Amino acid sequence: MITNDRQYKIVKSQIDQFQASLEDLTSGYEGISNVHPDFLKIQEEAIRYKLNELLSDIREYEDLKTGSIVFTEVKNLSELPIVLIKARIANGLTQVELANRIGMKEQQIQKLESEKYESASLKTLIKIAENLKIDLSADVQIREIESPDFLDIKKYPFKQMYQRKWFKGFTGSLNDAAKQSGKLLSDFFSAAGLNEMQHGFTKRTITSNVILNDYALNAWYARVITKASEQELNVFFNKNFITDHWLHELAGLSVEIDGPLKAFRRLNDIGVRTVVEGQIDGTRLDGAAFLIDEIYPVIALTLRYDRLDNFWFVLFHEIAHILLHLGAEVSKIFDDLENGKGDIEAEADAFALNALIPDEIWRKSLVRFSPSSETINNQAKGLKIHPSLVAGRIRKETGKYHQFGDLVGQGQVRKLFFTELSD
Repeated sequence: MITNDRQYKIVKSQIDQFQASLEDLTSGYEGISNVHPDFLKIQEEAIRYKLNELLSDIREYEDLKTGSIVFTEVKNLSELPIVLIKARIANGLTQVELANRIGMKEQQIQKLESEKYESASLKTLIKIAENLKIDLSADVQIREIESPDFLDIKKYPFKQMYQRKWFKGFTGSLNDAAKQSGKLLSDFFSAAGLNEMQHGFTKRTITSNVILNDYALNAWYARVITKASEQELNVFFNKNFITDHWLHELAGLSVEIDGPLKAFRRLNDIGVRTVVEGQIDGTRLDGAAFLIDEIYPVIALTLRYDRLDNFWFVLFHEIAHILLHLGAEVSKIFDDLENGKGDIEAEADAFALNALIPDEIWRKSLVRFSPSSETINNQAKGLKIHPSLVAGRIRKETGKYHQFGDLVGQGQVRKLFFTELSD
């Protein structure tokens, strides 16, 4: 985690170095004859992994400094030190400014943050939290609740499920829900046709996540199954409905203010059910594609990132899975597109990129070599798509996610689907 501007500059420099190394490595593949291709591939993956890690740190630090992050989850007391560091950055305080506020030396704050407040007393933690005006509340389970293993309340983000009103017909308090958790969870999964954990995940399931809580993912999956099953469509899906012309028209909807809603309706018109359900604790999901009863395709999105470029890319990525991958061998795919690996994910990425901006146009496009607000808008106008799709592709290819933030449609998606966000 980046804790100050000095570290921020260092990480930015490291990113430039890794990007240069990656470019040298990939551009020189054909000229390297004395190194096994598998070794080069491993080296490339290692660089990409570290690069994504650094880019994630940069994005988090920038989001904290600009005020984009207001709330953060705390699952246990061990995460409190990270919250204190995030709160300092979000409040626009340097380490020396915080030190002055609480009567300590800058070096002491630097040391405490570097060791994640491991040596700090409870009194010091409280003092810092009060100075940062942190509003902290939590529910603590103080008694064991007996349930079968797959219905164990501790394995699920139960409070979130309760707050989102996933337990149909239940109107009691959270405490009441906890007492009845076994029955509520059992009824919840039964309504989705998932009576046990093994019913949710089989060998025909693909997840692109590096770290995942299967119980939380199963709960999210059950929720979107239930929502999708409630949709009555008059058309039986046929893959032949999805033509190049149809995809081009779908991408063209991006220029309209309510384009995402119209895109969902366009998918419904060809027999694809569509669901939006925010991710829950224990998952890092962008979306999913799966089949209900082996034949009815569903696309579910979390809108993890509230940006137009992300919405359209994830949507087309899931369309690729329906068209190319779902069937007898694979019945469900869960996507964390930041960590997606493997041939299927690479194929879906390539499909989405080409469907939104044809490769033959992109390869010769001026905007690739001279990206600016003007060239992005001109390219988008020529393709009759929203500028966010062009800006998003540039950011994805270069890894420079701090660029063109004003063109990616930040904050323009969730408000179309949610009147009140619960995630």
